[in-house]
Amino acid sequence: MRFPFFHSIRATLVFLVLLAVLPALGIMLFSGYSLRVNMIESAEEAALRQIQVMASRHEQVVDNARLLLATLAKAREIQMLDPQGSRLLLEEMLSRNGAYAALALYDLQGRMVSASPADAFSSGEEQACLQEAREHMHFSMGSYHLVSGTQNVVVEFAQPVVDLEGSLRGVLAASFDLSYFGRIFTEAHLPEGSIFTLTDADGTRLTRFPETEKYTWVPDLPRMITRMSGESAEGTFLEKGVDGVRRLYSFKRVQFGEDPSRPLMIRLGQPEDLALAEARRALFRNTFLLVLATVLAVAVARFVGELTIMRRLKRLLAAADRLGTGDLSTRTDLDHAEGELGVLAAAFDRMAGSLQVQDSERRRAEEECCLLNTDLEERVETRTAELATANTELQTALENLRQAQGQLVMSEKLAALGGLVAGVAHEINTPVGVALSATSTLAEKNRVISELFATGEMKRSDLSGYLESTREGAEMSLINLNRASDLIRSFKMVAADQVSESRRGFNVREYIGQVLLSLRPKLKRTTHRIEVECDEDLVIDSYPGAFSQILTNFIVNSLTHAFGEKETGLIRIEIAKNDGMLNLTYSDDGCGIAPEYQDRVFEPFFTTARAKGSTGLGLHIVFNIVTSTLGGTITCCSAPGQGTSFQVRMPLQREGT
Repeated sequence: MRFPFFHSIRATLVFLVLLAVLPALGIMLFSGYSLRVNMIESAEEAALRQIQVMASRHEQVVDNARLLLATLAKAREIQMLDPQGSRLLLEEMLSRNGAYAALALYDLQGRMVSASPADAFSSGEEQACLQEAREHMHFSMGSYHLVSGTQNVVVEFAQPVVDLEGSLRGVLAASFDLSYFGRIFTEAHLPEGSIFTLTDADGTRLTRFPETEKYTWVPDLPRMITRMSGESAEGTFLEKGVDGVRRLYSFKRVQFGEDPSRPLMIRLGQPEDLALAEARRALFRNTFLLVLATVLAVAVARFVGELTIMRRLKRLLAAADRLGTGDLSTRTDLDHAEGELGVLAAAFDRMAGSLQVQDSERRRAEEECCLLNTDLEERVETRTAELATANTELQTALENLRQAQGQLVMSEKLAALGGLVAGVAHEINTPVGVALSATSTLAEKNRVISELFATGEMKRSDLSGYLESTREGAEMSLINLNRASDLIRSFKMVAADQVSESRRGFNVREYIGQVLLSLRPKLKRTTHRIEVECDEDLVIDSYPGAFSQILTNFIVNSLTHAFGEKETGLIRIEIAKNDGMLNLTYSDDGCGIAPEYQDRVFEPFFTTARAKGSTGLGLHIVFNIVTSTLGGTITCCSAPGQGTSFQVRMPLQREGT
């Protein structure tokens, strides 16, 4: 079968060029599509991280309410159901905790003893929460409800007040206003057109920011409820909101209490045009480059074909015409070494030369040989120069790769230190807040007893009560301040060692305790046990920062890979000194490592938990510290279902130190 299109050499050349360029165009199209998919996934991950932060703020509200009410329940004014004293205390605590709308104290009969503000809890919605706290003697959380006459949605918390003998004295109540999340939404500085919505299990929109008054306490869109009610407790989706704007939504279901059928659904929406703008720009850019590359390929093929083939072909045709007219001395004047056309020209010239004398044929052959030798030498020189340039480029790329790997390792260290700072700051906040509350109460007690003494109305019972309250407050402040002091001291030591590579002497057992204390924010959310076997008097001269990095990465690696969310595991750390060597054995009884992965655990960027945020640099950093900084060795032993053990051996004195 013949195609008229291919009768033209120029058209055939363009078609062949397009066929040659087609794989490259396909690669460009696939790369553009992959880039767009990655950008969309990045936008979805960023939106999911934002909603996780919002959800954690709501969970912190419940935890803070439990801590606040438990602390207030120990105050003497609350224990004695003192209306005046408890009212002053509640007013002070309310002024210090702007997230709460009201605080109140009730007696055993459910009568309000004191409240701040005075007209709080007038709707009676809090009675069910109070009844649950009285009957079950534990902290309880009520249901979300709309405050009558307003557009404010609140939820109540209740805490039983128990005296030293364990008897119930009353109930403390706190009311939390969801408008608190409006401030958080404003402080987040999200893109224009973003919304934040809280929906209960019944499909009622509790509140929405912005336009709170318009969309508060109304039924949520059914399609939104369906999207957020799947098997996954969090995720992202694209959908039109109640205002008709299409947004990228991220959501998370938050569970409070023991009833899994009553979750709170939190979602954050950002306009699709803003959230996916970069992905669309990438698609347009790649499409434009694809079209431009195709047009340039066709234009270049046409130009190169005209320059390298058609001109030479025309000269061949002209020489054939002259030869046909009887001009036996005609020549094509083309280079015979330039491809198939050169071969054709050589055949033509040989045919013409055979009609001339033998001497002319010999001279022409010598000239052709000289031309071929010159062209070959030039090609060899050109190829040598190209190889030298390619080798230089490869060396530069390898050096850049090494620098990038070093920067990634340093970023991982700094990220771990940032996580340590955030965790310790959260841990310090609780004891400092409790100590501040106790100190404020002591100041109020001191003022009252001073007034009684100044007026001469102080009684023995007043002094006894003052001394008892002072003792309790001082003990509470001292305990919590000591706790904060221990946290700060441990964090200061561990943080300074992690960013410093200085060598110094330190007690190994005490330093391990400081590292574990700095990891308390991660460990307290689990039920794992950590056993440390080390001589209490073992003191070595080494790099404490290296030890901190090793233990931190080992423990984080176990928490991420070895144990499930609700599993209880055992982590053992054994350190012994033997023949001038320090042996560190770290082991856990987790799920173990698959045999096909055991030879790759120390490779950079190798991880089986990238979906959990793992970078694959943790054990690689440990390997570099042990072998480079400490001059030791590290081995890994594991089997599926039988846990994992790391054996680290390092000399106590390195050469040259």
